[in-house]
Amino acid sequence: MHLLIKSAKLFNEANAHHLQVVDIEVKAGIIQRIGAELSAPGATEITGKELWVSAGFVDTYAFFRDPGFEYKEDLASGCEAAFRGGFTRVLLQPDTFPYIQTKGEVQAMLSKAANAPIQVLVAGALTENLEGKDITEMLDMHRAGAICFSNGDKAVADTSAQMRALQYAQHVNALVMSYPNDAYLSKSGQVHEGVVSTQLGLKGIPALAEEMQIARDLALLSYTGGRLHFSKISSARSVELIREAKAAGMQVSCGVSAHHLLLNHEVLPGFDTNYKVMPPLRTETDRLALLKAVAEGVIDVICSDHQPEDVEHKFLEFDLAKPGIAGIETAFSVVASACSPKELAAVLPALNQRPAQLLGLPAVSFEAGAPADLVVFDVAETYMVEKANLRTKGINNPFIGQNLKAPIRLVVRGHHHYISHA
Repeated sequence: MHLLIKSAKLFNEANAHHLQVVDIEVKAGIIQRIGAELSAPGATEITGKELWVSAGFVDTYAFFRDPGFEYKEDLASGCEAAFRGGFTRVLLQPDTFPYIQTKGEVQAMLSKAANAPIQVLVAGALTENLEGKDITEMLDMHRAGAICFSNGDKAVADTSAQMRALQYAQHVNALVMSYPNDAYLSKSGQVHEGVVSTQLGLKGIPALAEEMQIARDLALLSYTGGRLHFSKISSARSVELIREAKAAGMQVSCGVSAHHLLLNHEVLPGFDTNYKVMPPLRTETDRLALLKAVAEGVIDVICSDHQPEDVEHKFLEFDLAKPGIAGIETAFSVVASACSPKELAAVLPALNQRPAQLLGLPAVSFEAGAPADLVVFDVAETYMVEKANLRTKGINNPFIGQNLKAPIRLVVRGHHHYISHA
């Protein structure tokens, strides 16, 4: 593999060429040269109208359904889909069958992913069987390679269990991930509680269900210390709660899904179950607050919240359908479609630099001689999402048939590479 990226604006704050338009030569998975008007006979040239290049994206919240639900997604299809979406490092949640809750299951997942085109990271289960009651053997899993602990999409209702988890995780300075949702307030809810839910006759989920859980977990964090990450938030008030906690010096961080930056609950009147997600799509006011908070750094990371489903679990009556979007291949373009180029530049660190720091991963170097870990995209172009071009097994992507911005042209991680000819 010999590549020459031509006239791409480089986004890497540690590099002297940051924000400059440069050529980058990559050969055998190694960055050879960065400069102007480079020539590399025999190399495949990557060109475009307005190319940007950055470190590969890091996903802090994805589900590959393997083991146990490989008919929805398996490790191979999930990794390929992630790579084509520009993600070179992905943190998998423990909602599998069996759950990833022992050192053996952590080791098995990491071993299975050893030759994948991306680096697979594992979040160990926070509580046994994700029931939110008894905490797992967290220290054993950490020694086996689990880099953090999560209850996935199942909130921990038991306050004492959440408190113990925060305390135990401190022995290894591990991150505790929390999905903020009060199950009693959100019970049987389908969409955001508001005008649209009333019009559709669907039971609503108030933003309060998320905000109360955040307030509770912040109170616990203040009491116990430790590191806490809210995996995905969706409301303007949630942003303010986390902003206040950070100002008070707490070690707290949070993420938002890509689709919450582009969509609001106004897309729901067609009862398209592809738009059914948890937390639910909320108001335009909430969406704008989330986008602003990412640019400001109050929201630390943007995640794909990749949740592939099959026909039997998604194409049903709205109240019976499983929530989630199989969006890891389109997540970046969804974010780009929510932004102006100036806004995209401001939120780009939430896709690579900040999630890497959050998970304690090494920073990507763009120096000559360094292994290549990069993504190239064209901010002046759009493309239509076509099902035939997606590698995920999930059928639940609402953007199929729609035009999105900033198609990915190239992804490289070491000896692995993907070139889009679309």
